[in-house]
Amino acid sequence: MRVHVDPELCIGCGICEGDAPDVFSLATSTVAQVIMDPVKPEFEADARMAAGDCPESAISIEDGDESETPTAPGADSADDAEESITDNDLERKKEMKATVDQGLCIGCGICEGIVPEVFSLQNEPYAEVLLDPIPEEFQDTTREASEECPESAISIE
Repeated sequence: MRVHVDPELCIGCGICEGDAPDVFSLATSTVAQVIMDPVKPEFEADARMAAGDCPESAISIEDGDESETPTAPGADSADDAEESITDNDLERKKEMKATVDQGLCIGCGICEGIVPEVFSLQNEPYAEVLLDPIPEEFQDTTREASEECPESAISIE
């Protein structure tokens, strides 16, 4: 497997390096660099997760003769552990609201990459919330987007 980072699309957010530090690095550049090419089999799952988590879809994957790009940034990986749902979790999921602090948001697009159904940067230089309240099917990924925000600009109620 081979990976490629499109420097025109990469925003240097570092998510890929966090997901697959043996494959990607930002140590010598403002955009991600591939440091393992081809990717060794034991790091392929991490590289695929990085491609899926890339908010700008800047990472492409080449398997033999086929080339693929992630179809759903932020999509769950097979390595994600399923957590048991408690009554408290069900109560929390009933009604959720998200807000973005415009003073903190840097417009990096990480939240939009994780859950584009909820966050968008198309109309503003900062993220805006598209759904209020957040439907149950997007609540877990909305929490993930809040946790991944580098400026802690997303609040969840």
